[in-house]
Amino acid sequence: MINPVVIALIKKDNKFLMTKRVSFDSTDKMFFPFVWQFPGGGMQFAETPEESVKREMIEEIGCEIKIISLIPKIYTEVRNKWQGIFICFLCELKDKNSVIILNHEASEYNWFDLEEISKLKLMPKTYEMAEESEKIKI
Repeated sequence: MINPVVIALIKKDNKFLMTKRVSFDSTDKMFFPFVWQFPGGGMQFAETPEESVKREMIEEIGCEIKIISLIPKIYTEVRNKWQGIFICFLCELKDKNSVIILNHEASEYNWFDLEEISKLKLMPKTYEMAEESEKIKI
């Protein structure tokens, strides 16, 4: 099964917002326990990628975002019989003073720069997404 997934790389003060994942489905059990990721999720029927990423951020971190740019690289990941096609956006919080309120999918959040991200236990492709986003001039 092929699934489109949207990812938000939310940047503030040259750091990225990342969440520590605790909610896994059966295809992701190999990454347990607790890995860092960028917030995001699956697109719903009839949504555009932009609508999806905005909805996912309200659901996962309780905040509205502003999309800065589409990251011009599409990532794919195959896990058993599941294939994710990852559409990534460089974003910022609509209100820089927003309070992050996590849903059940994550246990904590933090802000990390690229060097710090390289030292974390990550979901696949996470570091590559951050590295690619650094090429975008804001």
